[in-house]
This record gives sequence, C-alpha cells and structure tokens, in this order.
Amino acid sequence: MVYRKYREIKQWGKINTKLYKRAAKAYNKIPLPKFEVPEAVKAAGVVVHNPNDPSFWKQFEASKPLPEGALHPALAAPVIQTHPLYNTTPAYVFESFEPFSDGVDQACNLINAVKIEGLPKAVTEVQHNLLRNTAEEDVRDCILQGERYDPTLEKLERRHDKILFWVSHPVLHGTPVLKRNNIILEALYRKVLLAAVKEGQLNGLRSDRDQYISATLTTGRFAEAPLIIRGQPHLVVQADKPLVPWAKPDEIEASKGQTVPSVAPIDPLIDLSLSNLYNGTALVPRANIPGLFIDTLLTTRQQSQKYPWTTEQNAANAIVQCFGAALAQATRNLRRDKIAELGELKEPVVAKTVQLVDGRLDLVAVQLNNLNLEAGNGEAKNFVWYEKGLRLYKPKPFWENMDTVEELNMDAFHQFVALLLKR
Repeated sequence: MVYRKYREIKQWGKINTKLYKRAAKAYNKIPLPKFEVPEAVKAAGVVVHNPNDPSFWKQFEASKPLPEGALHPALAAPVIQTHPLYNTTPAYVFESFEPFSDGVDQACNLINAVKIEGLPKAVTEVQHNLLRNTAEEDVRDCILQGERYDPTLEKLERRHDKILFWVSHPVLHGTPVLKRNNIILEALYRKVLLAAVKEGQLNGLRSDRDQYISATLTTGRFAEAPLIIRGQPHLVVQADKPLVPWAKPDEIEASKGQTVPSVAPIDPLIDLSLSNLYNGTALVPRANIPGLFIDTLLTTRQQSQKYPWTTEQNAANAIVQCFGAALAQATRNLRRDKIAELGELKEPVVAKTVQLVDGRLDLVAVQLNNLNLEAGNGEAKNFVWYEKGLRLYKPKPFWENMDTVEELNMDAFHQFVALLLKR
C-alpha cells in the first residue's frame, strides 16, 4: 500500500506564484551600498581583510605538508589494495547489474549449455494434492500480503512518466517494489512448503534469507581471469540430499555432439564487469554444516522505469544465477587450486531458480556436467531448462493501491509448485 504525503507550504504556498517570483527578482536587482569600514574600527587599529581577494585564503593554509600517516585512518583516502577481498588478478564478475544483450542465447553460450525451452514432462505432469481445494484463494492472499497488507512506510522512488517526462510527480511512501516481490515469493514458498510437509514431501529443507552467495570458476578460458557469479537472492533453500540429475547418462553422452547457441559477433563476456574485489572460493550460507546441498534460489528484480529489461534478459539473469548456484555447490569448500583442476564432473550437479519480476515468473533448472566452458564437440555440455515470463498476476504501478488481484494465472502457480516438488 502507498500513502501520499502533501507538503502544503511547499506545494501551495506563495513561493509558487508568478507574482512572488517577479517581486523577488525585482528585489534582488536593487543595488546594495558598498561596505565601508567604520571610522571607530579604523581608530581601534583592527585589520580588516577582503574575503574577495584571491590571496585571502592563503593565510589559512598550512606552511608545511603533514607527514604521511599523520591523518587518522578514517580520514585518509581509501585504497583498494587494502580491501580484504582484493586480488591482484582482475576477474569477470556477474552481479545482475547489466542485462545480457542477446538474452538467453548469450547466457547459454557463456555457461556452455544446451538450451531446452520448457520444463520436462517429468516435472510438469506430476500429480499432487497440494492446495487443490483452496489454491486460488491462498495464492490471492499471498499476493495481497505484499501488495496490500504490508505496513511498510518507506520513501519510494519518484514516478517517471514516459509520455509527460518533464512532469515532476510527488514523492510517495509505502512498500518498495523489491520488498513487495520478496514478500510475495516467500509467502508462496511458505504456503507450498507447509502443505507439502503435511503430505510427507519437501522434508529436511533449510532456508536462509538475504544471504550472499558467490561462485568462482578458474578453468578453461577463465584460467587467467576468473569468472565470478555472485548475488543476494531473497531465499537460498538447501536440502539434506542433492537433487537427482534431470538428464540421464545417455542424454549427457548425446550432448557431446550438440552445439550451444551462437551469439557471434557478440562476445558473451561483453556485459560482465571487471573487478579485483571478489571471493577466491565459493561463498555459501551454512558452508560449515556438512550434508547440505543447494536446492533452489528464490530471487526477485525491480524493473527500471526508464530502461526496463526484456523478458529474454530477465530469463538470462535467472539462468546465470542458477548456474552460479550449481557452480557454488560443485566447488563447495574447495580451495582455489582444486577448483582449477575440475573439468567434467563425475556426479552432475542440479540447481533450480525461481525469479519474480513485474508479476511474471521465470522458472529455471541447470544441470552442471562440465566446468570447462570451452568444451566443444566430443565433450559433455551443460543443460538448461527454463520457462520465461509466466504471468502470475497483473500488478499495478507502484504509485497505485491494489485492492483485488487481477488476471490471476493458476497454471503459472502449478508450474511453480511442480518445480519445487521435483527432487
């Protein structure tokens, strides 16, 4: 819910009238008398300096420069070399800041994966009895938890009108869009989880909110400049058992003759940034607890008002984040030298990601078979299954209140449930 706060004096006061502005302009044109030092001050022998003189401030400058280290460390200019995460070798970093120019194809080319649009039938056609009777009302309630019921009162960004772009709209207070999406996605996950536990499913899951996750790859073309994939998803779900590989051994063998999408002449690294600040090894919540495996990432995005991402770019962001989760699991608790020795994995690693953007769901699953992202013909490829832009509901602009959920799509919710239940 958003609340509009008026500032009456600022919006409706006399300072907004043309009459006042003309009077103020005329008043400012009145010349003021030149300042003269009073005779009494001259008689007292007081020295009066002219602050408009260019040499006035030189009298306050220190005669000698301060020695190095004389300033307090808090006042000294920060040096990047003193940062605890500083590395001498720059790395290619993906942080979901820039959209991929070529969308899903660029993401699959980057991670050397075979693109499969749509989830497998083994996932979507599984019959379950979760929330069958009250599913629609439960989903509406979960959406309204973020869109209507949350009492947060934070200053929202100023509305930008794409047509009347010169108009300055008043600032509103309410729940930020990113927080709304996080509340909705967490409410949906919690609703499914509680219903599944009653049916004896989804046992042994651990969830961590807003924890950082980072993965490092130093093999193949990233031997000299590592690839870093990091982010802060709203929920990192881990299980006590790893996910069963979706692709069978014969399908992995068949991928050796398949090709990944080509994005030539675009370089797949064009939208990554270079940085010397990164973790040299995998960063995973609860990394010190043995017997935990990354299961699902639940993340959200807020669209820019001026430059919104396309459906392809949102899906590509979810794919690379999912690949980062699988990579973090494959390199969990490994030293940097051990990561550099990895190639084709004996045990494939699977991770899932759910992304909510502007009322649409992106469902992604990545199977990691080979960490050599330059693998060509004759070597196993990775796999990506994805559903992009599934309309869950129709959101309203953040400056409007939502009383009822419009255009609710239960098919998207059922696919969301099917992805979570797939073990």
